Order: sequence, then structure tokens, then C-alpha cells
Amino acid sequence: MAHDRPLSELRSSGLLWLINRVVFHPRGAALALHETPSGEITGWRLLTPDGHEPFTFPDETDTEGFRRAEETLRASLTQREF
Repeated sequence: MAHDRPLSELRSSGLLWLINRVVFHPRGAALALHETPSGEITGWRLLTPDGHEPFTFPDETDTEGFRRAEETLRASLTQREF
């Protein structure tokens, strides 16, 4: 059974990486979350890069983001809690 998850888990689940990689980065933007030191998400905004260079992730971030997103999606599709 699915349950609501805190917005702060967008990062740890890899879903923020996936959203940025697939939706925003190809369009020259990035979704940024504003988080308090205690981990509460208080808002978001779209960023555009300085110098009009596209946003990219380092290879290590891409690899880890992909792994976490795949794990999250696989758990959801098999209806396991993640």
C-alpha cells in the first residue's frame, strides 16, 4: 500500500535527479528545493544557468542518481515500501 512521502525524500530517492535530468536540464533549467537544516522542504524554484550553459551532472552524480531513481521506481512498481 502506497503512502505519502515527505518532499525531502525527492533527493534521497533519486527522483529529483530524474526530474532534472529528463525534464528540466534539456530545457536549460533546474528544479532546486529549499531545505532547512533539519531537512524540511520549504519551497522550490527553477534555476537557469549563468552564461547560458546547460546544466549537467558529473558522471558520478549521474550514476548514483540513476541507481537511486531505478531502485525507487522498481520498489514502487513491485509495491514494496521504499
